[in-house]
Amino acid sequence: MARRPMAKHTVAGVLLATLFLAACAPDRSADEATDGAPISGAVMSAAQEAGIDSCPARAAGDATDSPLADLELVCVATGEPVDLAAFDGPVVVNVWAHWCEPCREELPLLVKAAAEYAGRVTFVGVVFADEDPSAAIELARSTGVTYPQVADPSSSLRAPLSLRGLPTTVFLVDGEIVGSQLTPYDDYRVLVADIADHLEVEQ
Repeated sequence: MARRPMAKHTVAGVLLATLFLAACAPDRSADEATDGAPISGAVMSAAQEAGIDSCPARAAGDATDSPLADLELVCVATGEPVDLAAFDGPVVVNVWAHWCEPCREELPLLVKAAAEYAGRVTFVGVVFADEDPSAAIELARSTGVTYPQVADPSSSLRAPLSLRGLPTTVFLVDGEIVGSQLTPYDDYRVLVADIADHLEVEQ
């Protein structure tokens, strides 16, 4: 499958994404480094009870050039370290937090897509710098999310994903970033079109 280079973000796109972060949380700066709460045993138990899938194990000594490897990420269902680059094939990574209203509105579209593309595209959520991961898991449960969730309490993905706001959706192929969406999905047809465009997987 041919790889497509990741499109460069325009100034207007970055500005719009920044405005979306401000809309999610007016008191949070897009450039301010924030820390979320660590994943506790109670959160892991809640994730397992909600039916959220576990993540691929990060193999010891498994070297990779991906900028997504060796970051401070943990699988919400197990608490184990995880690399986003460990997810094989075409992957949709959605970066979100429970306090972000557009994230809440977008989740049902991702749940629908995860079911429709099951076995062909892997969906992964990243609970980003969330100070209340238990609330994130409850939101995931209530919206039917069962695909793997990765926690990034230390905002380690901010630089490699050039994050400027939430939600952000990134498209990977074997750990390589091939595209991104800086604003929320509010139309399922647009999500489907982006999956076809970036991952070359048709509906």
